Amino acid sequence: VQIFSLRHPLEQDTYPDMAKVKAPVTYLPSLLPTFNQDQEKELINAQVELFEQNSETYVQTLKLYLNRDQDQKYNEFLQGGCLAWKLQNLGITHLHAHFAGLPAATVEIAQAFSGVSYSMTVHTQDIYLSDKALLDRRMAKAEFIVTCSEHNRQYLERISTSETPIHMAYHGIDINCFSPRPRTQSLDVPLILSAGRLCENSGFSYLLKACHLLKQKDISFNCKIIGDGPSKDFLQQQINELGLGEHVILLDELSQEQLIEYYQQATLFVLPYLVNDNGERDGIPSVLLEAMAMELPVVSTHILGISELIQSHYNGILVTEKDSLSLAQALESLLIRLEFGKTLGKTSRLIVLDKFGLTSNVSVIKDSLLRATEQLMGSYSQSHILENWLRLAAS
Repeated sequence: VQIFSLRHPLEQDTYPDMAKVKAPVTYLPSLLPTFNQDQEKELINAQVELFEQNSETYVQTLKLYLNRDQDQKYNEFLQGGCLAWKLQNLGITHLHAHFAGLPAATVEIAQAFSGVSYSMTVHTQDIYLSDKALLDRRMAKAEFIVTCSEHNRQYLERISTSETPIHMAYHGIDINCFSPRPRTQSLDVPLILSAGRLCENSGFSYLLKACHLLKQKDISFNCKIIGDGPSKDFLQQQINELGLGEHVILLDELSQEQLIEYYQQATLFVLPYLVNDNGERDGIPSVLLEAMAMELPVVSTHILGISELIQSHYNGILVTEKDSLSLAQALESLLIRLEFGKTLGKTSRLIVLDKFGLTSNVSVIKDSLLRATEQLMGSYSQSHILENWLRLAAS
């Protein structure tokens, strides 16, 4: 396995599991985010090599790039060529692209240059914010597609005009990392926990309104929201305006180990996710899986893949998105009916263990990749044998 990255990381901190990656990582030269003359030279040299190798293929690929019904990005074309050249030198015959946007666009160029096969993992934002015709074209050229929810899979099946297999594999979690410890004592004040990116989609503004309703009813609670993002100042201002300073705290983004400690302390977990006016959305947020694996009762919304994870009043509670009153009522029910919450939490963990473990879902991708590469090797062997026969016949 060889990993190719289109950009250098902007952040120094990485997820702990990144340290487990043993495959070599190649950072493709790029003109973005800042221009670099040495990288430009490497990109241009790859283009020259490809043209000299096969000028007809080069011209056909250039036409494909210019005729695509999307914004033309010069850097994308250059990186696609550079990737193709590196693949040839390394003897790599198959690529798997994560995301149907820039990564798949780059791989599409690389395929046109080199003939390498590819597959894609398509995420929720790719699907619903991408042009349908563009998605269909890229799916048609792929050996297979993987997406992260059944809702997504069915949507892709509807827009696909090809026979490309579309598989579903949930974003599983490492169950061993999220295992609840026995609770020796309960909190004097129940803790409502939430975590995620501080942005519109996470619905935290509606959570604060729900907390305000709980406060008006003199219900005892504390609420901690963990994360960072563009809405942080707005949410802090809302906390102040609603007089929630003694009840709600915004905490900076934490490490996985620190977050697990908060899961261990919490009474319940809430994530009132929503689809914004631009259609931006998420599939099944990992924090929901983590909280459920920790046997926390969870409250979320009736959108997309979340409904595949949570069956309301069986292993959690679902409410209508952007509905602070229903959200407050769900939170109140769990704050008052603690035994009911514990029952939901235990069922939640069983669901995660059964359907959302990391190993079983990764196996779907692994098996698909193995089938694709085995087919390629079979085709290569047949071609190689035929080539030898023709050489013998001519001698």
